[in-house]
Amino acid sequence: MIETVTPTEEYAEQLDAGAYAGDWAEHQRRIQINGRQLNFVDSGARTGAGQPAVILVHGMGGRWQHWLPVLPALAEHRRVVALDLPGFGASQRPTATPTAETFADTAAALCRELRIDRAVLAGHSMGGPIALRFGIRHPQLAAGLISVAGAVTTFSQLLGLRRLLKNLRKHPREFAAIYAEVLSAALPAPAALKRAVARSASLRRVALFPYAYRPGELTAADAALLVDGAGAPGVLSTAAAIGRTPDPYWGLDHLRCPLLSVVGDHDLIVPLSDTRGFAERAPQHRTVVVEGSGHMIMLERPRAFLDIVVPFLEQIGG
Repeated sequence: MIETVTPTEEYAEQLDAGAYAGDWAEHQRRIQINGRQLNFVDSGARTGAGQPAVILVHGMGGRWQHWLPVLPALAEHRRVVALDLPGFGASQRPTATPTAETFADTAAALCRELRIDRAVLAGHSMGGPIALRFGIRHPQLAAGLISVAGAVTTFSQLLGLRRLLKNLRKHPREFAAIYAEVLSAALPAPAALKRAVARSASLRRVALFPYAYRPGELTAADAALLVDGAGAPGVLSTAAAIGRTPDPYWGLDHLRCPLLSVVGDHDLIVPLSDTRGFAERAPQHRTVVVEGSGHMIMLERPRAFLDIVVPFLEQIGG
């Protein structure tokens, strides 16, 4: 069953502008996993003692800062850990070829290092398949999963050069958006260009169309969150690994913990046909479509995102 939510908030409304400029240094940590440095922030909240922690995993070309619009609100009542996947943000590139499985195992290893016994893993975009693998490979850790724009069937097919003509005919705008996302995430951009994109509405409309429904209306701070991750060394190898995954939904039948899927109705990277396919494969789980949102739901519609996610977290309990 697919539900639809109509947000009442303004597009890209900032719930806590101070979070962008806040000093997160006191929460930032580095730890060695598989011999490589992993960067993450740990809210360390203890008000939710006995409740599962929340682990936030970003998408392609992302970093932990992509969760800033909602991270403070999530951290009010429970421990929240947001990480840079290996090869992204400030984490070192992995020595082995990355896969959804190895990324899921990295998140599980981080939980064990932090003495987190139970966690809800929220994965954005490519983080969706990572969340599924986390739930399947580490059921003792997984209290629940949240897939945010994570039904990446078309994304996987295009990166794997499968059904190119069919997808070009059926999803021409999505076809362009997916390849534009990978290229913009993989190619380093001069700092001056990043600043120009963040400050200019016209440049945002051109450069950020794969990510947001109304990119010209993003604030400069939100746009900066998107463009600052460009040039991550892990993008191309990770994109190749996603392309080799024929079925991003693999394992849904074996999942034993609750799953929430949240998607935007104007997502060019995850078209609604992918969302419908995901919902059909997981009828026992909840799928929510947020109107007036593109791929970056937690940034474009943070209040609606929290209104959906927080009750799900409360229902899971310890």
